[in-house]
Amino acid sequence: MDRADVVVVGAGVVGLSCARELRRLGAGSVVVLEALPAVGEGSSSRANGGVRAQFSTAPNIAFSRWSIDELEALDRATGRLAFHQTGYLLLTGTEEGEARLRASYELQRSHGVETRWLEPDEAVALAPFVRADGLRAATFHDRDGFLDPAGLVAALATDAQERGAIVRTDAPVATIRQVGTGFELEHGGRRILADIVVNAAGSDAREVATMVGAEVPVDPVRRNLALVLDPSAAPTLSPMCVDLDTGVLARREVAGGWVVAYSDPRDPPGRETSVDPAFLTALAERVPNRFPFLADLPLDPARCWAGLYPETSDHHAIVGTDPSVPGVIHCAGFGGHGVMHAPAAGRAVAELVTLGRCTTFDLDPLRPGRFAEGDVIVEGAVF
Repeated sequence: MDRADVVVVGAGVVGLSCARELRRLGAGSVVVLEALPAVGEGSSSRANGGVRAQFSTAPNIAFSRWSIDELEALDRATGRLAFHQTGYLLLTGTEEGEARLRASYELQRSHGVETRWLEPDEAVALAPFVRADGLRAATFHDRDGFLDPAGLVAALATDAQERGAIVRTDAPVATIRQVGTGFELEHGGRRILADIVVNAAGSDAREVATMVGAEVPVDPVRRNLALVLDPSAAPTLSPMCVDLDTGVLARREVAGGWVVAYSDPRDPPGRETSVDPAFLTALAERVPNRFPFLADLPLDPARCWAGLYPETSDHHAIVGTDPSVPGVIHCAGFGGHGVMHAPAAGRAVAELVTLGRCTTFDLDPLRPGRFAEGDVIVEGAVF
């Protein structure tokens, strides 16, 4: 039977980052098990690639700060991420939205994020295509931006394997059972013993937790994106623009056109990854508020796509040792923020394994037991 010090379940960006950081911190033998034929083929392959520090809670801001530093360094070292730090521009035209934006801005600044508060004319100067009527305020952070998720997956996988981690694809985990103080995992007819299991299974995290008798309240929710063609314009990049009043995001794509997204908070959990027909109607209703030019451009339904957000009820990830099953560490539920928070997530898990505690981040707000305890804070900057 195979043997490993740590088995990571899931080879998306989060699982690969865990493997990389575990090896960087000297965790011993690390094996990653991935159900699909290749790494990063799940939600990571369908991500928008956004990276931002503009969140409304301290845990997410801390994860973003650390991750942005690491993503910048990884891009310099490998040249594979295509990390375009065009910034995120958050826009609002309501009094309530301005108050929330101000509170988040002040929290970000207090945690060392150099977010800028913009008056309407300053915002429009950064993004002249934005409809200025009724705009009250905006914030901008120039180290935010977007990257190529496939490039990040490749960089993490390569570094993890070069450091000695073993990655097995076509290896769906069928069972996990406790054996003494460790675990036996069955995958594709093979078995492996591990001292520690890291549940980084993304939208499958709840099912993996159930195998060890644990509860992880992560539900997959479909999120849709569209490429709006713009044949007349040069492919110059823009900030990632977010209309907080409607929930619509828009940015220029490197190859031309606009990537546009909207996530309906009423969408029920499910595993469907075909594009929701209601998505296009929702976009048509909402884009005129701040991006009216998009309504006049061609949208090809064949260039729309959807992926799964592994969501929790408070829109925070679950990162920590299971309270009822010692030796199991959950690292899941990033709700569409897995790409941007993968470096920090990996470091947190690696410290839990190698040090017995996390010293870089305060993981208490992200602990697995918070839901049962009724002790949650809700992330409001979700789009």
